[in-house]
Amino acid sequence: MKIFSEKKDGISLKLFVAAVIIVVCAASIGIYALISEKIYYKQYKNDILEDVDKDTEIIAKHLIENMSEDNQNETQEDNPNGNQDVSEIFAGASVDSAGSKYDSLDSDIELLSAVYEGRVILVDAEYRIIKDSSDSKNNKYIISEELISAMHGNDNSYIYENDDYIRYIKKIKDGDEKNIGLILVHISKDKIDSISDAVSAKLIVVFLVILVLCIMISHYISSFSVRDLRYINNQMDIAQNGHLDEPIKEKGFTEFRNLIGNYNETIEKLADIDSSRQEFVSNVSHELKTPITSMKVLADSLVQNEDADLNMYKEFMSDIVDEIDRESKIITDLLTLVKMDKKSAEMNIEEISINNLLDIILKRVIPIANQRNIEITYESYRDVVAEVDEVKLSLALSNIIENAVKYNIDNGWVKVTLNADHKYFHIKVADSGVGIPDDCKSMVFERFYRVDKARSRDTGGTGLGLAITKNVISMHNGTIKLYSESGEGTTFTIKIPLKRG
Repeated sequence: MKIFSEKKDGISLKLFVAAVIIVVCAASIGIYALISEKIYYKQYKNDILEDVDKDTEIIAKHLIENMSEDNQNETQEDNPNGNQDVSEIFAGASVDSAGSKYDSLDSDIELLSAVYEGRVILVDAEYRIIKDSSDSKNNKYIISEELISAMHGNDNSYIYENDDYIRYIKKIKDGDEKNIGLILVHISKDKIDSISDAVSAKLIVVFLVILVLCIMISHYISSFSVRDLRYINNQMDIAQNGHLDEPIKEKGFTEFRNLIGNYNETIEKLADIDSSRQEFVSNVSHELKTPITSMKVLADSLVQNEDADLNMYKEFMSDIVDEIDRESKIITDLLTLVKMDKKSAEMNIEEISINNLLDIILKRVIPIANQRNIEITYESYRDVVAEVDEVKLSLALSNIIENAVKYNIDNGWVKVTLNADHKYFHIKVADSGVGIPDDCKSMVFERFYRVDKARSRDTGGTGLGLAITKNVISMHNGTIKLYSESGEGTTFTIKIPLKRG
């Protein structure tokens, strides 16, 4: 069995952590750049529209003032009562817009057109062009849904946008808040786009710089994150070479400390298993060698004793037969234990009556108990039917009950009880025997362990019975517990599921 599995190629944790950090940082920076670009673009466009609104407001104001001042004398001559409307002045000006009186607007309009790289148009209330920065021929008409909506709408300005330009429409009102015309400003989006491209270029540079920093930081973080794992892995390589007695020093983060603690516990258990196997081999050798040694001594005695009579031969041969039986029993128990140690040990599960099984076992043990006047009582609280391997469970229960008789006092007692709930059946075997000292309780289920070696040999024990019992109960997904006081008897309690699986 391999304690450590072979190393396999896989994804490096260091590279994975670094990649995750880089991807997260890159995604965050990218999203921030896109959002920033859109926010900056929108803010820049709003600033331009605010400037256009101010500029058009100034042009409209100057236009009204100039028209009123230039036509004041004409109004007094043509209308001595002075009741001419400003809208009439604007309409009259539109007819004579080619004259020099309103040429002063040209510079303002051309400047506005140059600043925004677009076109500026003045329209009167009848949609007649008064001034056009792109056309020297005025007095033409321009009509569209946008102009009509702006002329008759409630707002002072309107904005329309397409892929090439932004159209800004501003109302021109007289002193009585009467709409007498419109100012159209076509704002080229090339300038806005160029600013956006410049911002994008800068953001790309910032993105690359931050990405390089993220790569450097991720390399440091990923290296730091796997430092303790590398340390643990190196220690595992040492353990793999057979140094199971060298625990890893706990250090690092809590998770790594827990991992190291679990690893050290595992290594300690492996060391115990290795030690247990070595001890098991030593015990097996000793147990198998003891009967052989006894037989050899008996046989040598017969060979060397030339005067041995028939009775002596019979006595010695009888002792040799006992030693052979003892050797055979040890080998049988060893083979049984080996079979049950296998993970793939076959289980012949069937539904049987546990009450009947205990009756059969007790009938077999009672004659042995009667030889020492040991009273056996059996109490069953209910009929119990369970899914178990009858042969293996019978062996385990026999070991427990026979031990209760073998290691009991003369004129003692053994009490066996059976009960069950909705999930498990419970068997308790209590005796009035010699008991088990506290320092031996944790080892009674070990192979070849004997509390009293001399007494065990007298009773014919091999030291494997309780180990076999524990394995059988474990194979049934059950538990066995021991309660004992030295000189006051022993109680074993067994709990096994009623149904398999």
